[in-house]
Amino acid sequence: LFRSPEKHQTVANKTGERAAGLYSLQGNFVVMAPVKAFKAGDLIYIPSAADSKEIAFLPATVQEDANSVDVAIKMEGSNNDTRVVPVGELRRRFVRDDSSTSPDNTSLVHLNDATILENLQARHKMDDIYTYTASVLLAMNPYKEIKGLYGEEQCNRYRGKHIGALPPHPYAISDTAYRALVRDQKNQGFIISGESGAGKTETAKIVMQYLGFVSGATSDLAARIQDRIVQSQPILESFGNAVTMRNNNSSRFGKYNRVFFNDKGTLVDAGVTTYLLESSRVVVHSGKERTYHCFYEMLSGLSDEKLAKLHLQRGKHYRLLAADPETGITRSEEEKWMEQFQAHDVKNFKRLCEAFKIVGLSDEDIDSCFQVLAGLIHLGDLAAAEKDDDEEGAVELDEDSLCKAAELLGMDPDALGAALKRRKVCVPGRSSFHEVPRTASQFRHALHSLIKALYKRLFERTVLRINNSFKELAGTGAESTEEEFRHIGILDIYGFERLQRNSFEQLCINLANERLQQYFVENVLLAEQGLYEREGLPWTELSLPDATPVVTAISGVFSVLDDLSQQLAKGMEKQATDEKFCTRTTDEAAKDPVRKDVLTKLKMSNKRGSSVGLGMNEGFMVRHYAGPVEYSTKGWLDKNNDRLLTECEELIKSSDSPFVADMADK
Repeated sequence: LFRSPEKHQTVANKTGERAAGLYSLQGNFVVMAPVKAFKAGDLIYIPSAADSKEIAFLPATVQEDANSVDVAIKMEGSNNDTRVVPVGELRRRFVRDDSSTSPDNTSLVHLNDATILENLQARHKMDDIYTYTASVLLAMNPYKEIKGLYGEEQCNRYRGKHIGALPPHPYAISDTAYRALVRDQKNQGFIISGESGAGKTETAKIVMQYLGFVSGATSDLAARIQDRIVQSQPILESFGNAVTMRNNNSSRFGKYNRVFFNDKGTLVDAGVTTYLLESSRVVVHSGKERTYHCFYEMLSGLSDEKLAKLHLQRGKHYRLLAADPETGITRSEEEKWMEQFQAHDVKNFKRLCEAFKIVGLSDEDIDSCFQVLAGLIHLGDLAAAEKDDDEEGAVELDEDSLCKAAELLGMDPDALGAALKRRKVCVPGRSSFHEVPRTASQFRHALHSLIKALYKRLFERTVLRINNSFKELAGTGAESTEEEFRHIGILDIYGFERLQRNSFEQLCINLANERLQQYFVENVLLAEQGLYEREGLPWTELSLPDATPVVTAISGVFSVLDDLSQQLAKGMEKQATDEKFCTRTTDEAAKDPVRKDVLTKLKMSNKRGSSVGLGMNEGFMVRHYAGPVEYSTKGWLDKNNDRLLTECEELIKSSDSPFVADMADK
């Protein structure tokens, strides 16, 4: 969590070596300034084995003066374990004389990646989960409630205090941003980033809680806007969050919250912009994961009477909500695993319904929303062709599921079935068309496109309703708010992702993080470097990383993907396949001196982040700032096609349900 740097006191005893250590933490690169040679008896850390997932560095002691590129060392706590390691792998360490830790990493005796991690670990064990590194706040998720850490009493403590006057806290960063906005009348911004489960969404809530507190004490409108901000979060979490392998409440979209203030610093409006909703999760997800919370909350929380109206049964197996069969999890295993979320889903459903009413949804709109969700569930049960081995064979639809889905979505069942089962083909040399049956693969593409489009538009409609509710409170329009008032923006977006199997969504997420990393380098690290130079402190110029080659490589991927997607749209299915997309992508990258070392063909591996079981033309590897990631390109042409089929778009537009018809592409 950090904000753009402003003038602040520089720690007097910073050195070039320490600064180099600080920057080495960013993105797995190490830039070391000149240091004194290691001598016998020096305390050090060395990197642990490459396959170690829990321990990054191990303590050791230098055995003899370092006179060459290799150094003899002895491992801590061992009489016989001596090794010879390259001098470049050594990190200096120190022994704490007491249990004290450093609230700011820049005050460590030796500042390098190993001592930073050791300091963070020691503080985490003491429930000191926040630590500064100059103007950056590092947050370590405690995965438990720490009493007394938040609330009005703590807000009062941090109000008006400079960073460093009190223990590290998001409130301190928030207060600095708020005072800068009021003093300088300039917009301020937060970037909150980290891997899944790190606590990004909770941190964003903490920041917004403080901004609401510090700016709204004397205004009834500000108090109501602050309450509305808090109440909108359950809606966004229900429709945008899901259970993943690493996090039971993982945000599967990025959001940029803005809170607006008048010249006196009083909260007057708010709004949220969303990015990169993982729409593919609606139609497929891995074992021991779930699609979006709202589906399960609806099934757990609705009364039996309302469920019956939606033709749903509590506890029944539905394809849309089940894990991808290819993941290998059995139905009984999945059902047993799902039991742990039952009580939580019921509780969250009540919270969701209350939040819906607070942002202004009528009972009719709430029912219509659940009706669409139920319709999507029934669409998922239309056919067994989800995983049909006969890709060229015709598809048989389940008539019962078809009628239920059509009823709930306000569509004619015959028209819905026809749009999904048959496609129109232009007769060469004529202006007429004739219909041909869709293969299982084409049916799956059409069905998934319809489900994803409806869910994405439902999500966007919900976000729009939240934003409109803020405008109704403030009595303003969107344009007048942005022109008249200053704002503080809070960007809460996916962190870098490297999963067991990485796909199109991970590439988009990691591209966003590449750009965020470059922003960090340009606006924080270079600014800090300039501060050293202006104040005449000892400094060794650093070679900072440049994300341009990676961004260029990913742009090339998208360019090839768009080209083949256009060919596919023209019916050139044999020329436009996922395998040919992969081959062309790696071949073009290999010919480009900028991209050839960044994007390469796959090498088979079983390490984390490796796409196990893929062929050479089924994926590629990208060397990101945070490490190499292997991507599976299976299904990318389908995922890249956000444009809904014309026949399906017409079904939405002509729906008998005003709620559904309003979601038609304008």
